Amino acid sequence: MTFPNLRIPQLPKAAIRSLVPLTVLAGMSVVGVMVISVYGLRPAEERLRIAEQVFQSAKQAQADLQRTKAQQMRAQAAQRQLETVRQALPTQGEFTSLALALSELAKREQVKIPGMGYDIHKPEGTHPVKATIAFKAMGDYAAIYRFLSRLESAESYLVIESLDVASEHQRDQATARIVVNIKVVTYLRHEAA
Repeated sequence: MTFPNLRIPQLPKAAIRSLVPLTVLAGMSVVGVMVISVYGLRPAEERLRIAEQVFQSAKQAQADLQRTKAQQMRAQAAQRQLETVRQALPTQGEFTSLALALSELAKREQVKIPGMGYDIHKPEGTHPVKATIAFKAMGDYAAIYRFLSRLESAESYLVIESLDVASEHQRDQATARIVVNIKVVTYLRHEAA
């Protein structure tokens, strides 16, 4: 198989001379693109990568700050609630009236309280102090039930810490009375001097 004769046209020297500046310009353009690619584009990609890392770290820092701020807001809300509760606690001066209120409640519910014992723990700074009232209550079942129910639903911060029940039988079985040993606890707020 033979190849056909291909003729390469001959260009005049004047036409070739006019193409030389265009060829040089094209060559310089190719070299310029390669230089820009090596020295301009790759460093720009590196700068972009660094900028993305900085952006991600700033985004993480902002999220951390928002979480911290949310925690601070919750802590401040808890502090306000704690202060509200502390202000609602009775003072040591109001503690005796609390014991009197317990006695009056017992009388209204036909429960007898022969005596009360008090214990106030030693204060430590401005923290609330634990105060205990221990007493024996006697009455029939319904009266004791009403008394304990009212005691639990009292608006003051009283908590029944312990409750021991025994029955007291008298000669007549119809007059059986219940004896309850009750220990009630509250916390007293520090009185401002």
